[in-house]
Amino acid sequence: MNQTKKKIIRPTALAFLLALGLSAAMPAGAGTAYAQPVQEGQPAGEASGETAQGGYWMNLEEGPGVAQWVDENGQVTEEPGVKPEEESQPAAETGEPAGEEAAEGGEAAGETGETAGEEAAGRVIDPARPMVALTFDDGPYAPVGNQIMDCLAEYGGKATFFVVGNRCASYGEEMRRMAAEGHEIGNHTYEHRYLDKLGAADIQYQINKGNEAIAAASGVSPTLVRLPGGRKNDTVMANVPMPMIMWTIDTLDWKTKNAQNTVDTVLNQVRDGDIVLMHELYGASGQAALQLIPELTRRGYQLVTVSEMAQYRGGLQPGQIYYSFRP
Repeated sequence: MNQTKKKIIRPTALAFLLALGLSAAMPAGAGTAYAQPVQEGQPAGEASGETAQGGYWMNLEEGPGVAQWVDENGQVTEEPGVKPEEESQPAAETGEPAGEEAAEGGEAAGETGETAGEEAAGRVIDPARPMVALTFDDGPYAPVGNQIMDCLAEYGGKATFFVVGNRCASYGEEMRRMAAEGHEIGNHTYEHRYLDKLGAADIQYQINKGNEAIAAASGVSPTLVRLPGGRKNDTVMANVPMPMIMWTIDTLDWKTKNAQNTVDTVLNQVRDGDIVLMHELYGASGQAALQLIPELTRRGYQLVTVSEMAQYRGGLQPGQIYYSFRP
């Protein structure tokens, strides 16, 4: 996280910005880089930026990868996008999988990895049937990721996990499970840096170091990138030599942390060829996935990885931007 020149938006200033209607717009079309990128988070937060405990968000407009909560005593939470009363993401400092649930998920992956790998190898997708790509950013985080993968295994679906490179070593078991079960692992940079704020050398470092960390943890080299915040400029476009995957449905799950809101957002908008943006860090997002996976399957959607869907919908080209893959 970039620690320099932090900007603090206090509740009154945030309310003023909201009154002016300064929010990001969602690009609607599929295809290449002609559309403007969409932000992962809107500069909004809760209604006024306050809670009953007092405090405010710092750098809220920057999204879940940067925003931090400042309490009434001026203490800043270490983890971005998390308030003190909410679940945090341990193990980043310790290097150990988080809790018993993570350990159990890792053991399950070790026991079933061969079978899962064989199943993935024989995966059959019907190009004539509708498809949706569920994508999960900002992990790995085993307590949520293992829940999602358990449910996908039950319903025969796959997902794409865009992981942050410097988190991967802490969740090696989960990363190996992703690979063994045929899920797609994409690069979300090494440190979740907003690439449009960096020069060419730093952009290349974030991409290359992220690829290396993912390969070391999972044994799989990523072929896709998701730009943090969807943010890009000419320098980014010139220095990211991989397909860049955006989204058509932004659940804003990182902001609401409300499972039903996430479920409703997806089910009210979903169409054949959509890419759905969620985040792996939050328990509410995991609970939403447990509802979405069976319901989307019941509605006839094949739950596929981004690359699986692209294979039947025009393919992928290095250095290009993609929002969806319509039939």
